[in-house]
Amino acid sequence: MRALAASIALLAAASCVAPPPAETAAAPPAGVAVAPPPGSLIIPPGQFWPGPLAWLFHPWTFRTPPATRLMLSNFAFDDARVEALVTPFADCVPREGTAMQGFVLPLNATRVIEAAPGSDVCWRRAVPPAPATTAKLPAAAGWTEWNRVYLSSGRSVDSQL
Repeated sequence: MRALAASIALLAAASCVAPPPAETAAAPPAGVAVAPPPGSLIIPPGQFWPGPLAWLFHPWTFRTPPATRLMLSNFAFDDARVEALVTPFADCVPREGTAMQGFVLPLNATRVIEAAPGSDVCWRRAVPPAPATTAKLPAAAGWTEWNRVYLSSGRSVDSQL
């Protein structure tokens, strides 16, 4: 058991070694080729190959998740007025510190809405008044209910109006 623990410790220590310093030796004269020693691995100058466990200690291992995005497409309405709200809160209520944007999305268009890590996007569409018919009164104009897209899981989502 000690041998296994010592091997793991040696591998971890060997993977954290800094890259070798650049050689300061003078370049060989022109026309002279220098052959590497037999059995050696040829690494181009200025390139460093990390050890087998270096990924454990790399800075990107513990970084914050990247920003996610919502791709909102309009394939059904002529000119859709849309409101989008980027919020880290559990409800779709505009608050101080949340980003609210309104825009018109033409037919067959797509809009990309970026969200910070840990935030979700809520969006809704304006409902135009329906034309008056003889049997019914015109429907009231307003907004649809909020649609919430959960981006806090770290993935990008495609959605349609």
